[in-house]
Amino acid sequence: MNGGWTIGKRKYKDEVSVMIDGFSEEILNLLCAKMKKINIYIYCSKLQLPKLLNYFINKKCNYEILTYHKTNPTPLCGNTYLPDTEYVVFAREKGVKIYGEYKTKSKYYTDKVNKKDKKLYKHPTCKPIPFLQNHIINSSNEDDIILDCFMGSGSTGVAALNTNRRFIGIELDKVYFDIAKNRIEESLK
Repeated sequence: MNGGWTIGKRKYKDEVSVMIDGFSEEILNLLCAKMKKINIYIYCSKLQLPKLLNYFINKKCNYEILTYHKTNPTPLCGNTYLPDTEYVVFAREKGVKIYGEYKTKSKYYTDKVNKKDKKLYKHPTCKPIPFLQNHIINSSNEDDIILDCFMGSGSTGVAALNTNRRFIGIELDKVYFDIAKNRIEESLK
C-alpha cells in the first residue's frame, strides 16, 4: 500500500498499516524448522508475494497462489484497481500430500466480505470459515494439529474444530486473544 493516500483518513488505516510489511524471514525460518515437512498457508498482501515466493522457491518448495475474491469490497479505487482480492501463498515441501476433493481444491474462492463478523469480532481481516476449512481439509487429517500464530479473531480455530482437527492459536494482542478465545469456545457449544 505504498502511497497510502488511497486509504486516506479511514478509521482502519492504522489497523492495516501494521500488517503491510508482514512476515519476517526470522519467523518463517522458525516455523519451517518446527515442521516435519513444510506445509504452510500464509495469508498476505500482494506486496508480500515476491518475498514469500522467493523464500519458498529457495527452499525448493512447491507453491500455489490462492485467492479470495470479495464480491463487496471497500470502494478504495481512486487511481488503482478495487481491493477485491486477498492472496494466500500455499507452500509445501516435496512429499507433502494434498488431501480434499475437487470442490475444496479451487485456487479461486469467491464470497462477500462478512461485515457482520468484522463488526462482531472487531478485526479488520476476518476470513470466511469455509475458505479456511478448505485449506485445512486439503492439508491435514482429522485429529492433526493446526497452528495459527497470528490468530486474530480466531477464524482458523473455528475452522479447525469444525473439521475435527486440534488447534493451537497464538495472538499477541490481548483484546484479540480474548475475542478469539471466546469465539472458539462458543463454537464448541
